[in-house]
Amino acid sequence: MKIGIHEGEILFARGDVLGDTVNVAARLLETSTEGCIFVSDAVYKNIKNKAEIKVKFVGERNLKNVDELIKIYNVNCEEIISEAPRPSITESHQPKKKSIIVLPFENISSDPEQEYFSDGLTEEIITDLSHIHDLLVISRNSAMTFKGSGKTTKEIANTVNVRYVLEGSVRKSGNKLRIVAQLIDAESDTHLWAEKYNGTLDDIFDIQESVSKSITESLKLKLTTKEEAQIYNRPIDDRLAYECYFKARNELWKGNKESLNNTLEYLEKAIQIIGDNELLYAAIAEAYFVFPHIGVEDQDYYLKKLEETINKIEEINPDSEHKYMWKGALLTKRPGAYREVLRNFKRALDINPNNPTILVFYNFWSAECGKISWTAPYIKKLIEIDPLSPISYMNAGYCFTMDGQFVKAIEYYKKSIEIESDSSQFLFHYAHSLAIVNKNTESIQVLENQKAKFPDNSWTFLSEFLLIAIKGHQTMVNAVVNKELVHTAKFDETYSWYMAECYSLLNMKKEAIGWLENAVNRGFINYPLFQKLDPFLENIRGEKKFKKLMERVKHKWENFEI
Repeated sequence: MKIGIHEGEILFARGDVLGDTVNVAARLLETSTEGCIFVSDAVYKNIKNKAEIKVKFVGERNLKNVDELIKIYNVNCEEIISEAPRPSITESHQPKKKSIIVLPFENISSDPEQEYFSDGLTEEIITDLSHIHDLLVISRNSAMTFKGSGKTTKEIANTVNVRYVLEGSVRKSGNKLRIVAQLIDAESDTHLWAEKYNGTLDDIFDIQESVSKSITESLKLKLTTKEEAQIYNRPIDDRLAYECYFKARNELWKGNKESLNNTLEYLEKAIQIIGDNELLYAAIAEAYFVFPHIGVEDQDYYLKKLEETINKIEEINPDSEHKYMWKGALLTKRPGAYREVLRNFKRALDINPNNPTILVFYNFWSAECGKISWTAPYIKKLIEIDPLSPISYMNAGYCFTMDGQFVKAIEYYKKSIEIESDSSQFLFHYAHSLAIVNKNTESIQVLENQKAKFPDNSWTFLSEFLLIAIKGHQTMVNAVVNKELVHTAKFDETYSWYMAECYSLLNMKKEAIGWLENAVNRGFINYPLFQKLDPFLENIRGEKKFKKLMERVKHKWENFEI
C-alpha cells in the first residue's frame, strides 16, 4: 500500500474531482515508498506540531505535470528511502505452509517412448495448481531436475523449500492407462492420500481433475470461483489432440531446429483434429519465439508467424495470458516499444502471477527502464517458484546490476553458473559483475576461460571486447570487434550498453556515446544507471553529447508509466 496526500482546492465535475491538487496527490502517491505516506508541504504545516505523528523530510522533487518543486515529507515510516525502493531478497529457510512440488511422474510403461506422456501429465498438473493464489507451486523447470535423481522426498522438499510433495507413476499401454499418485507431507514424512486410477486415455481429463482436486482438499485450500473453474477447465478436450500436445511440449523443451519443427507438426495435427484452440496456438507462439534465438537465418519470417499466431489467440480469447505474454515478447523486437512491452507483460502477470517465463520477461525489461521498484516483489517470487533454474538467478543478478547493487549481483550470477556452467551468457554476466567492482583478476580468468570454451559465440565475442577493455588494449579493438558482434549489438539494447561500456573504458568516447545512444533508441532508458551508477561510463559523463543524451533519457525515464 502506498499513500500520497496533498491539501488545496479541488474542482467537482462530471462525478469526479479534478485540479492541480488532485494531480499533486497522485504524483506523491507514485513517488511514495510501499508502506509509507508521502505528504506535501501544505499538509506538513498542519501536522508538524502533533507529537504523535512522526514526520521526516524526504526532499524537494520535480513531479510530473507540476510546475514548481514540491517539498515532500514522510509520515509514520521508520526508514526513509529517498529514491524508489531497491529490490532485495530475504531468503527464508522455513517452507511456506501451503507449498508443493509436483515431481515428474515416473514412466513405468514397457515402452520408454511413452515418457512424453508422463512428463506432459506432470506439467499439466503443475499448471492447474499454479493458478491457485494461496499455494506456492514449484515450476516445471525446477521440478524436472529431480527426474531420476534418486533423492528422498525429504531431501527434495528441503532443496526447494516446500512442505508437500506429489509423486506418482504412469503406465500406458495402447489406450489403457494406470496412474498412481500420492501426496506426502515432507515435514512429518506422512502420506496424506494415495490413489490409483485405472481407465483409458479418454479418462485422462477426469484423472487430472481428480488429482488436482484431491490436493486442494487435503491442503484445505479455499478456492475462488475462478480458481475452481481453472482446475475443471478442459482447454483440449480430445484425447488424441491432447497426446499431440504432450508430444509437442516434449519436443519444444529440446530447443533445436529439428525439435521445433516437430513441435509445429504435432500442434498442426492437433488443430486438424479439434480446430482452433488457445492452448495449441500458445505452444505454436512459443515455438516461433524460440526459433530466432537458435541461430536461424530468416528471423523476420518467424517473428511474422509469431504475430499471426498471437492474432489467432486473440480471436479466441481477447484476454488471454498467452496473448499478452507473447505479444509483449514480440514487441521487444521493436525499438522503443517498452511501454507496450511492459503493459502486456503486466497484464499477463495479473492473470497468472506464477508463470516463471512472464516473471523473467517483466523483471528484465522493467529493470532496463530503470523501474527497479517494479521488480522487487517479483524477483523473490521467481526464485521461490523456480529455485533450480539458472535463469531465475541470472534474472535477479541483472536486476541488481541495473540498480547499481553490483556486489549483490555477483552473488546471484555465481548461483546461475553453479547450476549451469556451460552457458556463455551466464559466464559473461558473472565476469562483467566482477570487473565492475574492480575484481579484475577474477574477471579476466573467467573471460579467458570462456574464450577457450566457446570460441564462436556472440557472448564470447563480447567477452573478448570486455577483456581487452579491462586490460586497456585499445590497439586490439579492430581485431575483436567483428561484424557478427556489431550486427548483434546493433539490434540489441543490452549488447549496445555493454559495447558503450567497453569503448568508454578504452576512452574511445565517440564510439561509446554512439553505442549508448543506440541502446537508448531501442528503449534502454535506465537513467540512474547511465548518469551515476555505472562506473564504466565515467569517462564519457563530462562530454556534451553525453549530457544532451542524458537530458532525453531523464525525460523518458521520469515520464515512463504503464
